[in-house]
Amino acid sequence: MNKKLHLRLFTTFLAISIILSGLIPLSGCQKPQVTLSTPETVSGFKINTFVKIDSYTSISRDKLNEALNLCDYYENIFSRTMESSELYRVNKEQTADISSELYELINTGLQYCHLSNGAFDITIGSVSSLWDFTADAPRVPDASLIEDALRYVDYTQISVTDNEDGTYTLNKPEGVILDLGAVAKGYIADRIKDFLEENGVKRAIINLGGNVLCIGKKTNSDNFGIGVRKPFADNNEILVALSIDDSSVVSSGNYERYFYSEDGTFYHHILNPKTGYSYDNDLSDVTILSKDSLTGDCLSTTAFCLGLDEGMKLIESIEGIEAIFVTNEGDIHYSSGAKAYIM
Repeated sequence: MNKKLHLRLFTTFLAISIILSGLIPLSGCQKPQVTLSTPETVSGFKINTFVKIDSYTSISRDKLNEALNLCDYYENIFSRTMESSELYRVNKEQTADISSELYELINTGLQYCHLSNGAFDITIGSVSSLWDFTADAPRVPDASLIEDALRYVDYTQISVTDNEDGTYTLNKPEGVILDLGAVAKGYIADRIKDFLEENGVKRAIINLGGNVLCIGKKTNSDNFGIGVRKPFADNNEILVALSIDDSSVVSSGNYERYFYSEDGTFYHHILNPKTGYSYDNDLSDVTILSKDSLTGDCLSTTAFCLGLDEGMKLIESIEGIEAIFVTNEGDIHYSSGAKAYIM
């Protein structure tokens, strides 16, 4: 089975102790809200992943599709590879003027670069562009190419400026390539949630390829249930079942996109900015529980990069954040408040 295509998280039915939930945008000013026993659903392949929006609040299907299509809007801003995107043009030095959305995401990404002292670095693009973990026959890039690309990896050399006149500017050296793939899905999920709530949705789930963000509860008395998949399991086996109320669950792991080289060496997509190769820190997964999805997205990757000890120390220092770390041996480590969410 091709494990590269597995989702990081999934929801399923109560029969296996996970509560399936949904979300739908509602025009609340036009008709009364109705709680649905079976969610309305839209889905599609967006931002290089399977996206699904379910709702237990009634809403017009047009509005629900508007929410789904926000993925296309933001991909045209944040994509590193799509030639029409704003980030692509920025990376090609075609412009230094950036939108408020790109300013916000870069600025947030830089905060986590500083927080991790560079263990997580959004300037990894020159290196990540050398690796293709989705190819039919993935290969390890030539060592000389990685060495050369590492010259352009240094988050301290870039900055963004709010010009206080409605415009924003990116300052970066020529050759530096920004890669926001580790944080963009969280930002997009939050914007979809904003849109749905503005249209009256009270109970919903947004699933962006495993970045799961819940709106409210499933019912007045029941939370949503989210299953964290066991790394490398062929049968979507659930490792931990979580009870979630109006919160986000995001995982980062070495089982998402990976391959074995001809000599049997394991390579995965979370790259070390210091070496240009995959992190080798005995972690297979980090799952973050947070109020918003952008924070969860940033922290799941950052904590994974830091490793178990330093990653857990970081999580414990941030109020309102919980985490579950899974080692390559399958050992599970919980932050101090994480077990309160287990079903």
